[in-house]
Amino acid sequence: MEKKNSIENTINAEHMAFCGFDCARCPMYRATVDNDSALKKALIEKYSTNEKRLTEKDIACFGCKAEKRYIHPFCEECAIRVCAMGRELAYNCGECESYPCAEIEKRIPAGGESRANMDAVKRAETAETP
Repeated sequence: MEKKNSIENTINAEHMAFCGFDCARCPMYRATVDNDSALKKALIEKYSTNEKRLTEKDIACFGCKAEKRYIHPFCEECAIRVCAMGRELAYNCGECESYPCAEIEKRIPAGGESRANMDAVKRAETAETP
């Protein structure tokens, strides 16, 4: 329980993706949880292509830790998410003994907010290891 409180006091764990991104800042997530039709329409216009016209059904995501049917396809196929799920991480990749791995180094820039969120979890994990 102490470890959980330490990590949750360090990061916004409720909306934290495995890569350290705060899903609450994602427009797909916001449009879904807020049921914001205007935002959904704006996202449809922004992300539709000649090859693929999106619909409101395509704008549905409750974050990368949600059940599969409620994850945007972009996030569902994310290599970081797939790895973290396989390792049964609870918060983000900062919990992993391999952090920062080659995948993180390649995709998440050092010094950015997402990396800082993972670093914070790693520090909390390390501080509690005797």
